Amino acid sequence: MEENRFAYNALVNAYYRGYHAKHDTPKIFDDFLAYQFLTEDERASFDQQFVTAIQGNPALAESFPDQAAALAWIMQRWTGIPLVVSRSRYAEDSLEEAVRQGVKQYVILGAGIDTFAFRNSEMLKVLKVFEVDHPDTQDFKRRRLDELGWEHPEQLHYVPVDFTKERWLLCV
Repeated sequence: MEENRFAYNALVNAYYRGYHAKHDTPKIFDDFLAYQFLTEDERASFDQQFVTAIQGNPALAESFPDQAAALAWIMQRWTGIPLVVSRSRYAEDSLEEAVRQGVKQYVILGAGIDTFAFRNSEMLKVLKVFEVDHPDTQDFKRRRLDELGWEHPEQLHYVPVDFTKERWLLCV
């Protein structure tokens, strides 16, 4: 994987959401599109990176019949997945309530490879979505969307910001 660090972070979060959607029961958050953003090589690379974590313990590594079993064991214990999927679930549940109360805009800070606008076409009838993230991550996402042949929803807007260089003051 030779993507820049911004795209890498976005991909690993998409991997978490996709792994959860495909393999976990019960589902906290069903991002059924997340895995589509990763190539087969990227998914295999992430799988291998996580499985490698237990190879330092030969007794543990030998207790699994195959890589899929080892990966499932690791993913059940990895804190990254619950954090990512519960944060996404909470945000989207809160958004649904806010839309019922008349909210018309959704701003996603550090959006990465968020799939909200592609999973919620009904909400886009009343909602504008602003994805705020690093320009390199947004360029990567747009290229990947083009490769997948997905249409960019009219209600989805990209706001490029390098949070390491620009300060944002949010006033309520």
